[in-house]
Amino acid sequence: MKIPIAGIAPLSKSLIQIKGVDSAKFLNGLITSRLLPNVVKKKQHTISDAENKHANLSEIIKLDENWGLMHEDIYDPDNNILIRRDGINSMFLNSKGRIVNDCFLFSNPYHNVNNAFSETLKSPNYLVEIDSKLAGLLTLLLKIHKLSAKVKIAEQRNLYSYYYYNDSVEFDQWIDDIQFDNFQTSSPSEALESANEFIEKEIVFNKSVVNNIVGFAVDNRIPNFGLKILTDIPISTSKETDSESPTIPIDDLFSNSFKSQFPFEITSEEVITRRRFINGLFETQDAPKDTSLLPFECNLDFVNGLSLDKGCYVGQELTIRTFNNGIIRKRILPVQFYNITESSSAPGGITLDPSDLIVDDLKNIHQASMTKLTVSPLKEVEEDSKEQETPQLSPFNSPFGARPTKKRKVSSGKLLSIQDNLGFMLLNLEDIEKNDLYKVEIPCLEGGVKEVGLKVFKPDWWPADD
Repeated sequence: MKIPIAGIAPLSKSLIQIKGVDSAKFLNGLITSRLLPNVVKKKQHTISDAENKHANLSEIIKLDENWGLMHEDIYDPDNNILIRRDGINSMFLNSKGRIVNDCFLFSNPYHNVNNAFSETLKSPNYLVEIDSKLAGLLTLLLKIHKLSAKVKIAEQRNLYSYYYYNDSVEFDQWIDDIQFDNFQTSSPSEALESANEFIEKEIVFNKSVVNNIVGFAVDNRIPNFGLKILTDIPISTSKETDSESPTIPIDDLFSNSFKSQFPFEITSEEVITRRRFINGLFETQDAPKDTSLLPFECNLDFVNGLSLDKGCYVGQELTIRTFNNGIIRKRILPVQFYNITESSSAPGGITLDPSDLIVDDLKNIHQASMTKLTVSPLKEVEEDSKEQETPQLSPFNSPFGARPTKKRKVSSGKLLSIQDNLGFMLLNLEDIEKNDLYKVEIPCLEGGVKEVGLKVFKPDWWPADD
């Protein structure tokens, strides 16, 4: 099955507003991205060259103003930090360095064309976009951490999230061009001026609806992966609007120049999810509830969600120590399931196929037990099997001799999510260098278990030297 080459879909996301003079400082202490211009460190020798390079940020950014967001890439050799109005990817961690949830953070508003958002621009204001199922938990967490911070926290039920994508080569080049031409700003005033110009030139949006465009982001978790759009009224698939419930007709959303270059169709959130699975882009809500994961296991360093020079935040100690040690043993990778038969072969490239017979077998897996399934290499290494049958000697051996004992079977990976015939699995990186074919035991309706094959794929957008 092929998904449409281009489309737009509503997302089941919730948006939490954080506003007030302490907003940047408050969020900076909770997320993995940087929001403060200056970093306070007790030891001079721990200050990096990158921090010295950006020492003047505190003169440029006024934290009591609605200044925007910092954009940085830890793999950028020049250590550039840009000040922009479009959103960024990030994560909330707990005190043990484990993930609470991932998110997109937007400066609110994105622009101020027609003075549509002048009132909102008077003070710091941010929108945190997360999966709707996690909104209540995150809101509670934010309020627990609020203490004496001068911020107001509230879920915004009158905002709507949409995702646009286009998998053509032309669109990929176009996003590169617009980011180079419009998003290379280094101060809050330049950032707002650039955002206003981006809107006024109708590069993406029709001028008739700009008063309803609250937030905007280029999804660079994978380079040029798509566009994220926040509106204050829903987008309708019809040109007709109800005066009691105003909407944006889909034909009025994008400018004529954009539509002439990039035709699209209205799709569903399921299509957006399937596209993520095909491309190996994991989101924390994909895993079963209460699954404990670390940022690097979720490839945070690969998806532009981490700052290395931002000072202290919740979960920072383990995260930065892991990065500095350079030892990341496990990561989440995309997998494809297939039936193991004498005539079947493992898939060559990752392919979505909701009609694959394997999908019916996978439906027997309950999400709560998914992570407990036993995963093992499709072909056991001979040395390993010999080692398992070696007698385990003890200084307190019986005089009647030792009996061979087998080692307890340990799963090679942890299955986290299934979408049609695809999935995500947490695997040891050393293991997948030796073997990309595995099998997993799944329950059958008739009773017992069935062995299903799976192939692991390393996404082509990962850094080459990892």
